[in-house]
Amino acid sequence: MTESRFDSSLAFTPFDLDGDAAGAPVVINPDDYLETEFGREFTPERSGQAWAQAYERLSAELARPEDGVHVYLVMGVQGAGKSRWVSENLGRLGPRAVVFDAALPARRHRERLLEITRAHGAPVIAIFVKAALDVALSRNASRSADKRVPEDAVRSVFGMLEAPVVEEGFVWVQEVDPLASLP
Repeated sequence: MTESRFDSSLAFTPFDLDGDAAGAPVVINPDDYLETEFGREFTPERSGQAWAQAYERLSAELARPEDGVHVYLVMGVQGAGKSRWVSENLGRLGPRAVVFDAALPARRHRERLLEITRAHGAPVIAIFVKAALDVALSRNASRSADKRVPEDAVRSVFGMLEAPVVEEGFVWVQEVDPLASLP
């Protein structure tokens, strides 16, 4: 078994990390920093680096001196449909939206993101993509091998889920049914 070291120069992301000069929304997903030319490569060390890079990117985006920036935290268990929700709604979120797409199942997991946004004075809207465990497991099982999360990890995250509440620091909390069709 060989140890895999993280090389950020090999990271691929589905969205432009430099943002769009025209003011398109920015999407930040820690999993994107695990991508290599060979697919997603996960180790605990790479995961820690990916989270650090995602939070660094969030802080950098919020440090831009532009009015109207706001953050959407799109959260839920792996396989719930978070990234699908982002892709289907990105155009509706506004040009200064920063979308953070990550599980962050419990209040304690969301604290770092909320600390960063508070430091920059950016409002945060929580989008909780709430899926049943069987739906999340089924969707996860249909992913390519490099993107599939171990079933025990999905079950563990599902067991930790705490619905976000305004009292955490969100300006709005919206629960989304991933099986509902969009208007």
